[in-house]
Amino acid sequence: MTLLAPAPVATRATTDEPSWSRLRQPVGISEEAAASRRRSVVVVLAWTVAWAFVSRVGGMYSWHYFATGGRLLTMPGSPQGGVHLFASHPELQMGPLTLAVSALVVKAVGTTASSWLAGALMLGLGGLDVWLLTLLAPGRRFQRWLVSALVVIPAWSVLAVHYGHLDDVLALSFMAAALVAARRGHPWAAVVAAGLAAAAKPWALPMILLGWGGREHRVRRLLLGGVMSVLPWVPFILGDPRTLAIGSFGIQNAADSALRVWGVTDPTTPWWCRATQLGLGVTLAWLAARSGRIEWIPLVVVASRLLLDPGTYLYYTSGLVLAALAVDLGSPGRRHWPRLALVVSGWLALDLFLKWRHLPVAAGPVRAAFLVSLLALFGWTLLQPLLAPARRPA
Repeated sequence: MTLLAPAPVATRATTDEPSWSRLRQPVGISEEAAASRRRSVVVVLAWTVAWAFVSRVGGMYSWHYFATGGRLLTMPGSPQGGVHLFASHPELQMGPLTLAVSALVVKAVGTTASSWLAGALMLGLGGLDVWLLTLLAPGRRFQRWLVSALVVIPAWSVLAVHYGHLDDVLALSFMAAALVAARRGHPWAAVVAAGLAAAAKPWALPMILLGWGGREHRVRRLLLGGVMSVLPWVPFILGDPRTLAIGSFGIQNAADSALRVWGVTDPTTPWWCRATQLGLGVTLAWLAARSGRIEWIPLVVVASRLLLDPGTYLYYTSGLVLAALAVDLGSPGRRHWPRLALVVSGWLALDLFLKWRHLPVAAGPVRAAFLVSLLALFGWTLLQPLLAPARRPA
């Protein structure tokens, strides 16, 4: 008669019950690679928090516009709220989607604490946007995310924490999602994301050309993007036709604006400025889409805005840094490291220094020359295939 041996007692070392270190290690990579990824996450988080503390001085400078708009949006019975919001407050130069998000934040934690929650969310979106853009480049994703975040986060903290401009944060975040969707062959998703970007901030309207894609259904896609951009405004326009005058709201023509360099001395926004910005952005974005260089669309749209805008707020440049990163990571033939983004960050630092030293006479020409150089680089990129010598047949 054969006796059965007793079953061995399971221990932590057996494969049936893996240790915590094994559970933390992603499947398919070595422990060393997993540890490197964890270090990257820790460094990015620490870097983000550090720059949040740097930018907190005078922090959330503009958040009161969003808190006020979000609160009034939920007051349909008020003569200054509901559908009368934009007509009564033309200084709220943002899209309805932004006000809807602002309303949710204010409703969740109250007006006083809303700045803290909004600042944290906007700062987190910066790291997420950089992560999304790393999908444009092949391989070494965590390394590229780490290096790119080190370059982008300082500029992003100016936008998210110092100024607290939710509209630009949302527009740029949807832009990153649209670009990744377009590059991965999903033009419908790209145009939806771009339409949301324009619904958050009107200057992002040319981004819908990220949905250019193949010829099939192209017109329908672009129409969808346009409808998504305009539709959120319809209740406000029907409810109070004075909303249509919001485009005529002017801001001061800063002493260091590029407009001054072009000889435009109007004290506030010229009547032709916004339409010209939009026209230039659409034209350049169309050229980028037609040539298949869609990674340039965010940069030429943001650069068009800065080139012809009477305002020179530093948070404008934050968007240009992220757009430059899209070119770095999405351009074929590049080494896919944030070189152009680093150059734009350098201009941001120089612009900050010139503002601090009260040197608008120098800051304006530098601004104009730098932006023209970026657009010239885009033009050179388009010309390169035409100038390349034809290959001789073997």
